[in-house]
Amino acid sequence: MGKVLPAMTTRRNFLGSFGVFTAASAMGPAMRAFAKVTESLSPLPAYWQPHLAAVAAKVNAHAQTAPFGFWFITDLHVGANRRHSGAALVALNGMTPLKTIVCGGDLVEAFATKYPTDKEGVDFAINAYRSFWIDPVEAVGMDVYTAKGNHDFTIRHDSESDAGFTYSGEEARKFIMGSKACARAVTNTDDPTACYYYQDFAEAKIRLIVADTTDTVNPKAAFWGVVFGMHDVQLHWLAERAFATIPSGWGAVVAHHIPIASCVASTGDHTRYTPFRELLEAYQNRTTCTLHGKTFDFTHAAGRILLDITGHLHHECQTFRKGILHVSEPCDAAYSDYIMRSRPWCGELPRKTAGTTAEQTFGAVQIDAVRNLVHFTRVGGGQDRTIHLTPRTTTVGKPLVFESKHLKGPLTWGCYDADDRTKKRDPHSKYNVSFVYHNRVATISPDGVLTALVPGETMVLAMDAHLNKEVFPVTVE
Repeated sequence: MGKVLPAMTTRRNFLGSFGVFTAASAMGPAMRAFAKVTESLSPLPAYWQPHLAAVAAKVNAHAQTAPFGFWFITDLHVGANRRHSGAALVALNGMTPLKTIVCGGDLVEAFATKYPTDKEGVDFAINAYRSFWIDPVEAVGMDVYTAKGNHDFTIRHDSESDAGFTYSGEEARKFIMGSKACARAVTNTDDPTACYYYQDFAEAKIRLIVADTTDTVNPKAAFWGVVFGMHDVQLHWLAERAFATIPSGWGAVVAHHIPIASCVASTGDHTRYTPFRELLEAYQNRTTCTLHGKTFDFTHAAGRILLDITGHLHHECQTFRKGILHVSEPCDAAYSDYIMRSRPWCGELPRKTAGTTAEQTFGAVQIDAVRNLVHFTRVGGGQDRTIHLTPRTTTVGKPLVFESKHLKGPLTWGCYDADDRTKKRDPHSKYNVSFVYHNRVATISPDGVLTALVPGETMVLAMDAHLNKEVFPVTVE
């Protein structure tokens, strides 16, 4: 056997960590199967070591100019996960200055009937998340902040059925707010189901705001026992407590599960989350917004939103709308849908083959607020990218020349409209889709010269031979 990286979790403390949901002494058949899974708790395989060393080198280089950063992991769906990403985070802790992890949610499998009871299916995922991810990283001093996803405390047999199990909002809150980091965060103590909160990083002058995009439980709902949307209590608290109190000169990172902006969200979610998006846009652009009958005035807001980061659709995509960078990141689970959904800008991503570093997918996010850049460094399958936070401006008919300062070698250039894309269903899969991007606002030549066609917003991408990207938002006036 080759050398392995050290493990931080043993089978004993793994089984001792059940806590809120299912005690080990009361395990049914599925939980006994879960206990058997712990036999596979082992050191991180040796094939990860060179990859993590390369990732750490890039993260450390970015840290010279981007002092604030975190690891972002989402859509773990732990029943379909190779379960090495937690150990990889532990290893990276000793190799980089990044000590914060943000999880974008979705821990449970979407549809499952393989457990003796539906409740045991949910318990399996929740306990595995604690034991393969939260416990090991907390043991080495890292902080974990989790956003609640639509699959986190509920399971269904299929997309049309209401058969399954869903935990109450109160039980969900106990788990979400139960990590060491979330227990220190500021939340709405008047809402017994609140899975939304914020945490300040004073030295970096950054506020992390975590929202809950499925904040209402409906056990009879066919789609996963929750309601897609955000109620007035959460939106008003976020406006009054999380955004309005951002100190002067600070930046905000907003994290939640379901994307809310066109070109990263589904059409339905773009409409459904209009109030939340309008809150972000009102804050960023120093205007007012009315949420469920209450008006909030941000004309004197003191900070700025640096990034809105999500998961949910299992794909990599980004857009810049009305002053805000919206980014959706791919799933960590061993699902192949991230390949089709991330085309064309990611090329053909690797399948999540066991025994390779492509079996997991997460990454480092590092913010350079001085140079207005966000660096994304991929762990596992995919590429790196640097995204500019300051849009370039041009007018219709005026050429705009681009060059890359962060990529080497021959480059390929592309662009797409920031506010529109078309979903295309896979005829061979009910749940898989791809996206067609448009060039109504502008086109770009092979050597990086943009031609603006109509007023609007567009995204320009420079890509090297490995499809690492530098991304420029552009406003056409």
